[in-house]
Amino acid sequence: MPMLPKQLHPLLRKITERVKMPNCFDVVSRVIARSVATKQSFILAFIFLFCTPAHAQTENLKDVYEQAVSAYDKQQYEVAIDDYQKILKVVPNFAPAYNGMALANQADGGDEDKTIEYLKTAIGYDPKLTQAYDNLGRIYYGRQDMDHAEEYFEKALKIDPTLASAQLSLAWINLLVRSKPETALKYFKEVLSVSQDPKIYFGMGSAYFASNQRPQALDMITKLRDMGQDDLASRLETSMRENADVDTGTDSQAGGNASSQAAGLGPLSPTPDKPTGMQARLRGKLSDY
Repeated sequence: MPMLPKQLHPLLRKITERVKMPNCFDVVSRVIARSVATKQSFILAFIFLFCTPAHAQTENLKDVYEQAVSAYDKQQYEVAIDDYQKILKVVPNFAPAYNGMALANQADGGDEDKTIEYLKTAIGYDPKLTQAYDNLGRIYYGRQDMDHAEEYFEKALKIDPTLASAQLSLAWINLLVRSKPETALKYFKEVLSVSQDPKIYFGMGSAYFASNQRPQALDMITKLRDMGQDDLASRLETSMRENADVDTGTDSQAGGNASSQAAGLGPLSPTPDKPTGMQARLRGKLSDY
């Protein structure tokens, strides 16, 4: 059998190590030697298809994915979309890339229908991609389409019952749109396990008041004042005194349905173990797709 000249061994070792498949050295060297001896140069074109690409390509795509997420975090949305598209050319069913493109498109002021299309495509490829359901819920919430928003938030919670962002959104929907303060309280209390955001206490106070639990509502006012949140405490206190609807402080910003854009609705500050904002991160491994 033809052997590869020894003077080429160092170069070949560098190549196989670079693609993170050093164990392929012997196989690659034999294939190259044979291709040279038989003048079948086309064999060279297939070396990395049969020996190295499965592992090396996955590593490379993982790097591209992280670059896309980093670009999104830096508000380089066009760069992020380009990187996600590079991944999809190789792995067309990679759902997190569609989720990432949706967020980048939305943040860049792109067509919102396109954002929804990307998210639904992500769900089509991965029905358990929690982030896509949650992000769809947020898009529909922003459109004041509460039926679809509630549907997708609930689907997200069926996959991840501890998803704080979906719990928080459903809390406000049940309090302000469905007039179900007891259900809202259940969700608000669940969110407290990962966040002590004062707006959650404001929501709980509003829900206690709406469900005729006045002492507990007063406790929330005291809690807010102890946290230095006098504005939220005063707003809740005024609502209770005047027996008015919940004052979310947004009526002057947006029209008659502005109350649905409640204080506290939207991404919470992430915690180390439970990020609660809109998500583009990889779930699982590239090899899963």
